[in-house]
Amino acid sequence: MARKDPVDPPHQPTDPFGGVDAKSITEIEMDESVRLAREPLPAAARLTDLPLKWVLLALVLCVGINELAQRVEARHLIEKSRDTGLITDEEAQTARDADDMVSERERIQTRMKELRERRRKINEIKTGLDDPDDTTPTAKAEPAETDDEATIPLTLEALRSELRRLAGDKHDTYRRWATLAALLVGAFGLILMAVFVRLLAAVVIGGIAAGVAFLFQAELWVLAVSGGAGALAGAVFAPRLLLANMMVNVTLAGTVLGGTLLGGGVYLATTNELYAIFGLGAGVVLGAIIGFKYSRQLFLLAVLINCAGAATQVLWLAWGDLFPHFWPVTFGGLMIVDAIATRIYHKVRWGRV
Repeated sequence: MARKDPVDPPHQPTDPFGGVDAKSITEIEMDESVRLAREPLPAAARLTDLPLKWVLLALVLCVGINELAQRVEARHLIEKSRDTGLITDEEAQTARDADDMVSERERIQTRMKELRERRRKINEIKTGLDDPDDTTPTAKAEPAETDDEATIPLTLEALRSELRRLAGDKHDTYRRWATLAALLVGAFGLILMAVFVRLLAAVVIGGIAAGVAFLFQAELWVLAVSGGAGALAGAVFAPRLLLANMMVNVTLAGTVLGGTLLGGGVYLATTNELYAIFGLGAGVVLGAIIGFKYSRQLFLLAVLINCAGAATQVLWLAWGDLFPHFWPVTFGGLMIVDAIATRIYHKVRWGRV
């Protein structure tokens, strides 16, 4: 019987990666807990690196404080108006119980304007009728009217009326220019700070250097060289100097505020001096840590808030109460526009760094 040769099994190619699950680089990094080190941004780039979550937190806090301040100011205005006789006790009680505080505030301001205008006309009539040589008690009784008028609280509406009177026929022109400047500063405050920080530092440091040379009675060329060198140094190192100033000032402010708030809060809650001292120490340490760690974000938020607040103040003086809750809506809108514009500017200018 013939012998049969064994038949070789069919050749199957081996896969060197068999049994291995394919993973992306991101998945491998997540499995191995790998964290990529972020390259630090240049000093000039950090002047506009403000995350939007900080802006939203500050916006909620500031709008709430402004709304509370508006209501407190309205209550104070009602009480002062009742004390000066502008409104009766019944009207004051109605204003306290009213839900729409803005309408009550506007009504009181209208009464105050009418009273001031009436007094101004009476004083003009008295001035025209009084004889300069008259020594009757009527002329001497005028300071009493002035003292009574001084008891009326000074408000933004009164200041706006005075500015309108001073501007005269050019009021609309001045108001348009003031509105343009307010919108520019309120909506692009952080960008303007980042762009012009070198120019501002050059002017300040150059002026200080030239002033020191002038105090030492240096020659003119020494004064010019000192001022130029100071301006050049300020322009070159301006972002770093500003960041260092942020760290020092915000850390100091956090130390003071933290100690005051926590120490004072503990004392108000316990009325115990020893506990208040411990709270003061803890508040100082906590405030210093927070101020040091988040000095840049807090400083940029302060610039954002100040620009939006100043712009809102100018717009209020120029246009008045255009709608209820003018201040929170305008203030919040300018803060949002400034934050978004700064974020876009930061991504476009420093996105590839």
